[in-house]
Amino acid sequence: MNTRNRTPSKYICYGLYLYLYLYFSGLSLRKTSERLSYCIKRNHVTIWNWIQKYQPKIIKTKQRRICEFIVDETLLKVGSEYTWLWVAIDAKSKEILSLSISKERNMFVAQRFLSNIVRDYGKHVSSFNRW
Repeated sequence: MNTRNRTPSKYICYGLYLYLYLYFSGLSLRKTSERLSYCIKRNHVTIWNWIQKYQPKIIKTKQRRICEFIVDETLLKVGSEYTWLWVAIDAKSKEILSLSISKERNMFVAQRFLSNIVRDYGKHVSSFNRW
């Protein structure tokens, strides 16, 4: 009788956490596999398969129209470099609509970010938050 060696869900969640939430710190699939090997041994291809299986469903943005969204940017230090994180959030559902990372903060980067949102979600009324 052939039985599959199924991975317990707590290890799948931990592997996904290591890759997806720590992605910006530079954790690759192989590094995720190495870190996960302290608990259970799985290779990087298995983790890639988990990501493909459990990734959030993509909403078809072309059919969806947002009336109002909030745009904000913040400066992050990644390693020894500074980068800007741009985010657009739906004002009603509080859902993240778009994320962008740039090395600069200027009018051209802001215009490109807003143009992409308008392209995907239609014309809008926007609120700019400064914290």
